[in-house]
Amino acid sequence: MRNRNNIIAIIIFIMFVTTAFAGHHIGAANNEQTLEKLARGMENEGVIIKEWSLYTKKSVDLESMEKVKQMTEQFRDYTWAYEEKGDIYKAIGTKVNKEKKVTEKLQILSTLKNHHSGSYILYELKGKTGQTSWNEMNRYFKKQAFHIFQEELTIFSCITGEIGDMMEGVLLTKSNDLLKQFNALPIEQLNEEKFVSISAKTEEWNESIPTNKGSMNVQIALRSAGLGDFTTVVVGTPIITSEY
Repeated sequence: MRNRNNIIAIIIFIMFVTTAFAGHHIGAANNEQTLEKLARGMENEGVIIKEWSLYTKKSVDLESMEKVKQMTEQFRDYTWAYEEKGDIYKAIGTKVNKEKKVTEKLQILSTLKNHHSGSYILYELKGKTGQTSWNEMNRYFKKQAFHIFQEELTIFSCITGEIGDMMEGVLLTKSNDLLKQFNALPIEQLNEEKFVSISAKTEEWNESIPTNKGSMNVQIALRSAGLGDFTTVVVGTPIITSEY
């Protein structure tokens, strides 16, 4: 039941983001700089990059596991795993690119609820630590994504890193320093003892998501593991797509 709920939650999230971003595709020149700007801003604040990802998705017309499997036949260079639970169909393909030291993941999700189907293809490129050429990773991702979707779609960029242990109350200060790196103004924020999350808007990127308090296109989250441990820092645009 928990896995089923998780999959439904993912699909609902994708549907929300798809609606929110209707008509807000990122231009090629803009994309070339996004991941690098995130990385440089974090490094300027002393964040050690541990992981990064690029992600995009598209709705498709699939209503059965048979159709899902037919779709995977087009991508035989991936290793596929299949899952079917009730009206939920899921296929996950993975491919390790040793040359570029990245992992590629292609997911096909389909669910039928109240006689309405929601099906999506999600493509993700993920790497560890920093890169000597962030723009090269952007170009590679865009090339692979276009091969899969045959069109340019909104790209989600996300970087996770670590910074030395911080005293209580410093998380918010550091998050504000990161906002300055991206010339961003806060829209909404959650400030707890060991966790800070800020949604903000910057003119560095054109795309945005509407919220109750205004549009946003960058998220920053810091979580402290406790005294003596590293603090995890996650930054994403237009939103964070990884767990934080």
